[in-house]
Amino acid sequence: RLLVNHDEFVINVDTKWRSHPPAQTTPREEWYNHPSTSDLYCLGIVKTNGITCLRDLRKEHVNMLKEMENEGLNAIKTVYGVQRDQIRVFIHYQPQFYHFHVHFTRLENEFGCSVERSHLMSDVIQNLEDSEYYCKRVITYKLKKGTPLQNLIENHSDEAKADAE
Repeated sequence: RLLVNHDEFVINVDTKWRSHPPAQTTPREEWYNHPSTSDLYCLGIVKTNGITCLRDLRKEHVNMLKEMENEGLNAIKTVYGVQRDQIRVFIHYQPQFYHFHVHFTRLENEFGCSVERSHLMSDVIQNLEDSEYYCKRVITYKLKKGTPLQNLIENHSDEAKADAE
């Protein structure tokens, strides 16, 4: 399932890509132009433990982000035959897990890329080139009712209202 093994990151086939041919039994040559590429979903994961999410990114990470985007897009083109301009590269905030990772999907695949949660890699790189944008920026995001974070915020809000009264 490994597509890229770089000093600073890896790029793998995401486990959410359920229609992918079995990696252990299907030769990689058969992945090229496979019908499942319409569901393409790959994940780039940094190797360092110091970057947990979008908030931790700084100008110093721009080169690594550019390399991850470029190497991921090149690997997808080489392995699957999908052109760069057919891939969306994005970052979730809030992420599903707190070890920095980047999503690669087909443009027609809407899974996981809602505007309330996803930030395009090209925008993130541009924002970081001039500043420490994400450590200062207010980031709006959507929370589902009943999630642990939503419950914490709601409880804190209730406590603040009680203290104010």
